[in-house]
Amino acid sequence: MDRASDHGWKSYGSLRPSDFGTLWKQRGFLCALCALCGSTAPFGLRAVGFSLAVLLCVASAAVAATFLDAVLAGVAGSTIVASDVAAARGLSLFGARPSDAPIRKGDAERLVDGRLIDQEAAQLAIGGNPQETEEAWQAAAERVGGMAALHAWMNRSLLDEARVRRLVEADLRWRQFVDLRFRAFVFISEAEVTAALGPETHSQEVREGTRERLRAEATDRDLAEWLAEARKRVSVRYAALGEGGIPLPFPMPPLAGQTKDPARRP
Repeated sequence: MDRASDHGWKSYGSLRPSDFGTLWKQRGFLCALCALCGSTAPFGLRAVGFSLAVLLCVASAAVAATFLDAVLAGVAGSTIVASDVAAARGLSLFGARPSDAPIRKGDAERLVDGRLIDQEAAQLAIGGNPQETEEAWQAAAERVGGMAALHAWMNRSLLDEARVRRLVEADLRWRQFVDLRFRAFVFISEAEVTAALGPETHSQEVREGTRERLRAEATDRDLAEWLAEARKRVSVRYAALGEGGIPLPFPMPPLAGQTKDPARRP
């Protein structure tokens, strides 16, 4: 069949070099490249085709490896992926702390809890206003050495800024929800403080520190009870990560964990 059946392109063996431009327009670059490699075009032209094919395959493999992101869990129609866990660790979100340790099921569970709280906060109209949201973003940047350092880390890690911002905003709603829904209703009496410290005399500073510790512990218990009930109301599916977990998709920010945010609980 001559010249691929008058451009029906069923056979590429007898194509002339001028035909490849037509094929490119009709079928696209990849099809034209495959035709060039399998044609009877001059050896030099075919060599160019083979070289382009090899470069394309290598580049495609590199990009695929770079953008590979493991799905860890599915909840309420959304997914938790490995880069979410890494971003949460790097920016100290949802109670996570910077760590290069492998990702385990507990990491996915933490972010699933974050999604559940985020949904509840939305229903209760709890959420940061634009100023609070921007302040949370600035504070997240400060925890890794400033805005320039944050953007450099996101660029190196191929993180989408919009997705990272959503995580920071969800963390803000998490903290606001816990404060308004639980911590505001926890009252620690003087008797409870004394019972925790013992009969010895202690300074007011020590007593207040103990009061805050007891208040935080009571808040965490109430939150844990609420989350246990919330998990029963939704379908949550977790990926099998194995005993050793899976590695982080990218390193932590260089300065992560070296700066303190006084507005956050330790």
